Amino acid sequence: MKTLMITLFTLLTLVSTSWGQIDSPVKEETKANSKGSFNALTMELPGTTSKGVQKAWGKFIKKLKGKTKFDRKMNEYIADDATIKDMSDNTVDIIMKIEERGQDGTAISVWFNLGVSYLSSKDYADRYPAGEKILKEFANLVSADMIEEELKDAEKKLKELEDMLKKLEKEEAQRTKDIETYRATIKKMEESIITAEGDIKKSEEEQGNTTLTIEEQKKIVEDIQKRLDSVK
Repeated sequence: MKTLMITLFTLLTLVSTSWGQIDSPVKEETKANSKGSFNALTMELPGTTSKGVQKAWGKFIKKLKGKTKFDRKMNEYIADDATIKDMSDNTVDIIMKIEERGQDGTAISVWFNLGVSYLSSKDYADRYPAGEKILKEFANLVSADMIEEELKDAEKKLKELEDMLKKLEKEEAQRTKDIETYRATIKKMEESIITAEGDIKKSEEEQGNTTLTIEEQKKIVEDIQKRLDSVK
């Protein structure tokens, strides 16, 4: 029982941990990729993992009809020929890097290659909002994935709690049944004790009566013996 209560407390603690929507600002800075150093759009993704961001990015790029490949040496994801109508009439090549931030999650750097140069608010003020929108939409997708995983974990914990409750209810039913059995046994034993006590009392009375009869019989025997002795 003590172990079950400790497990219950642990599960409730885990269920109470939750993530909300990522609402980090999109920033600009010059950063290096496999092509050189260019303007990149960056964003913090708190509470995320590199694996989770990578998986989400693969799904997200498919919506932009881009072909993604991973450059293991440069640790970057390259999506060729993505379609972003608000940014360019032509296809756009996108480079994305994930940076681990430990307990703070991850951060991403995204470069949009427009052919002549990379997207920046300075050179492409009218197109820059499309880049910001891309990162924010991606952050929403990551948030949705995180919440979906949280939901799965919560449902799993709920199932474990329900199973635990069933186990406790089963144990309680068994204990109730055991108590009823013990009570019936105790009642039967008490009845047996009363019967045995009655038998003992009856036996004691019979022993007393038999003792008196024996004494009387001894006197008879003695009298007969005396009469026999007197005629010899």
